[in-house]
Amino acid sequence: MGEIAMRFVVAAVVVLVLGACAITHETSVVVGRVRPPIASDQVKLYTTPPAKYEDIAIISANAAHDFMGKQELMSLSIEKLKAEAAKVGANGIILDAVGDYHVGSAGTIVSYPLAKGRTLGIANSNGRSGKQASGKAVYVIHE
Repeated sequence: MGEIAMRFVVAAVVVLVLGACAITHETSVVVGRVRPPIASDQVKLYTTPPAKYEDIAIISANAAHDFMGKQELMSLSIEKLKAEAAKVGANGIILDAVGDYHVGSAGTIVSYPLAKGRTLGIANSNGRSGKQASGKAVYVIHE
């Protein structure tokens, strides 16, 4: 393989890797008494409030990735949301919103000059979106 062809292959791999970067973000705002952290798999999701609970925090999480499907992104958002709740000792999350969000656009252009004034190039551009989830991290009191 010639030097120019090898450079082109390397540039194409770089473009694909840059386009595959994942974005995740989690936030929490404490509004109650924080408890000792627990394992995130112990956090239960609620769509309606349980009978008796204490507020701990308002939390949110999102995930975006160019090569993941919508269900995978939602699952990742929920996983991150549970991890955020577990950090403040919440054993439950009362969901208040789940859905899409717009991340922006990403693009890369790589070109190499060839003989006789010709250029060889590759370009990548795409709109980016992700999934997000938010709710209240709570401590559910089981009596």
